Amino acid sequence: MEKFMLIFHGGTASNPSPEEMQAGMGKWMTWIDQLAKAGTYVTGEPLHRGGKLVSGNGGSTVTDGPFTEGKEVVGGYFIINAADLDEAVAISKGYPDFDKGGTVQVRQVMKM
Repeated sequence: MEKFMLIFHGGTASNPSPEEMQAGMGKWMTWIDQLAKAGTYVTGEPLHRGGKLVSGNGGSTVTDGPFTEGKEVVGGYFIINAADLDEAVAISKGYPDFDKGGTVQVRQVMKM
């Protein structure tokens, strides 16, 4: 098995109600549970919005950011096990936020 990172972009509704947030979280927990039972799920976490962008020689410049359009915001990630890229892509199709315009970037983790 190989490791793949699923990077989740966008997929957030603006000003969701508490009920919508709870329903969305239920979909995520169901998907995680399915992947864990299949032995596919390794780890994953949501990310806070915003942060800092470090650049320049030796990290000399630190600015607020990243500032991107909502559809480009990285909201979180999973690390999964899959036989190959095609299987990882198939697994990514369970992403609960496609209906909110979200996308999934599927990347193989390089062995070091």
